[in-house]
Amino acid sequence: MFTTCDFIKEVIKKPEVTLKSVDFSEVDFTGLTLLNTLEVRNNISIDIPLPKIDWELFVIENSFLKGAIENEGLLKSNESTDVQFPVSFEYVDLIKAITAMTDENAKYKIKMTAHIPVPGLGDLPWPFEHEGKIPLMRMPDITVATAPKASITYGSGLIPGVSIPTGGKIEFALNVKNNSNVAVTVNDLSYDFKVGNNLLSHGGIPNKPSIDPGETEKITVEFPLAAADILNVTLIGILTGSSFNFELTGNYKFGIPEFPLLNEVGDSFTLP
Repeated sequence: MFTTCDFIKEVIKKPEVTLKSVDFSEVDFTGLTLLNTLEVRNNISIDIPLPKIDWELFVIENSFLKGAIENEGLLKSNESTDVQFPVSFEYVDLIKAITAMTDENAKYKIKMTAHIPVPGLGDLPWPFEHEGKIPLMRMPDITVATAPKASITYGSGLIPGVSIPTGGKIEFALNVKNNSNVAVTVNDLSYDFKVGNNLLSHGGIPNKPSIDPGETEKITVEFPLAAADILNVTLIGILTGSSFNFELTGNYKFGIPEFPLLNEVGDSFTLP
């Protein structure tokens, strides 16, 4: 039989609460989400309520956001449970509130206290804090570094002594400037290259260059031309060596090595 003395012995075993992780879980060019995870072990033989969590987010020592999480449900007896709560914000609100923030000093501290009501012991607090860096993601500058240039190969035609275009390639280069405060990898850079209404190539870069904050990476792209493309009337400018009008559209996706749990960040672009 479970006696009163046995019950008292059980309830004086405090829960164990640890800060399991604090990670940025979602990001785009407008804002991000900080996901906080507490691991709570209930060491007694009855279920007790999930903790209430008070939290406050500081940026360079200035209070930015605060709140309280009322968790519904129970901590099962003699089991461990992960309790998560996200904190989301937009960059525009951050910059308005913390005017002294720069790329270099974009540091945060989150303070949190978990409150667990334990029978016989009352409302017990567990305070934690964690510090880190805020990734400020900004859209990159993508520009044409080297204008498209064609190289044409020729072969013998039906008429002796008269050469005709048999193939070739177009080569161009793009500058990609990283405007964020963290290094990025160009995980994907796909493009459609058009001259007039003719789609000449659809492709992407084969490697994943890394770009440091504020730096620019020159990415060279080349693709083959079929004879039919070269003979198209819209490419006369290439054959004569003169400039020609083109349209380049595409999409890019950046990875963030410093924050490997974050999703890729990307958008579309159109040049020129």
